[in-house]
Amino acid sequence: MKKLLLCLFGAMLLLCGCASLSTRTTESGIQIIPSFDDYPIQGMLAMPEAKTAETLIIFVNGSGPNTYDNKRQLDENRNFTYFDLFREEFTKRGSAFFSYNTRGVTTSEEPPDFTDVDDELYRQYMPQTSVKDVVAMVEYLKKQPGLKHAKIILLGWSEGTLIAPLVAKETHIDGLILCGYIYDDMMTILDWQQTGGSSMVFYRNYFDYDKDGIVSPEEFAEDKNGVAQYFGITYDYMDQNKDGILDEADFAIMLEPTRNELYKAIEEGDREYLKNNYGVYLTPEWFAAHKQMPANREILPQLDIPIHIIHGTFDQNSSVEGVYATQELFKKLGKNNLTVSVYEGYDHDLNYMDYVLTDEIPEGLKAVFEAGMGM
Repeated sequence: MKKLLLCLFGAMLLLCGCASLSTRTTESGIQIIPSFDDYPIQGMLAMPEAKTAETLIIFVNGSGPNTYDNKRQLDENRNFTYFDLFREEFTKRGSAFFSYNTRGVTTSEEPPDFTDVDDELYRQYMPQTSVKDVVAMVEYLKKQPGLKHAKIILLGWSEGTLIAPLVAKETHIDGLILCGYIYDDMMTILDWQQTGGSSMVFYRNYFDYDKDGIVSPEEFAEDKNGVAQYFGITYDYMDQNKDGILDEADFAIMLEPTRNELYKAIEEGDREYLKNNYGVYLTPEWFAAHKQMPANREILPQLDIPIHIIHGTFDQNSSVEGVYATQELFKKLGKNNLTVSVYEGYDHDLNYMDYVLTDEIPEGLKAVFEAGMGM
């Protein structure tokens, strides 16, 4: 009888131990998180093998319809899932990773973007609601058993670099990783793109051999990369104002008709034009809301948490000059919580497509995966 009681007591201890362990871990999988207005945010949580993590990385989306997978069609026979690499790289380092659907967007099986957009709900996707949505994610996830003691790192990309710092002002965040960084506000960046800044990033990359910021007739004629030959363009055509150099002013002239159409559509709230003619599906509500948003140069210096900006010189969406300006601003203010990594020739996605095509992870992306470990 005594042996039986001892065995039963041992079994109870074992069961209690298992129950205790289960209350300290969290499984990977789909999460449905109620936001401030009870909107159900759908996301995917990837946990390390131990089902507990010391760090949680939350990806903060860029502009447009995004899902927790961001599956895309590469060609007729191949697809890829953007966030698979992030899940694999962060979880093998012992960190958890979370990505989510933008408001009004769900996953679908329809190529090439594998997204389904509810036009009515998508109107709620604005920077102000995005901030509140991410705050709700943080508050929910940090209560999960396997994440209760985890550091919270926001990985903001593109528009997400504007959203993440504002989230850090609303709830406790342990660090920011910002890629495709925006120094100003979204409307200033749009103007930079539409007046030749974005175009000159491309042409400087392929023609500006002496790195003086312009393209001379001699550099263009040399055409080391065969770009002019490939596109069949001449210097006489590109030099729109006939001043003997190729710079932003020439592209501002070229882009003027489409720029005027776009700005008119934004001003008049032309929903159909913006949906069908702009490169990314964005709404009049989104543009109007961004006009009310502060510039990152105003918000970022208010934060004392570790911030790591990782950016490429070939970023045509947001200028690397903004990264250097931020560096100088922090130095001037005597702040030492900023780390900057700039990668020569890397684009807005830090050459992610190189990984898709070669299965080799570019150094810029490796830096992203390592950044969370040091915060």
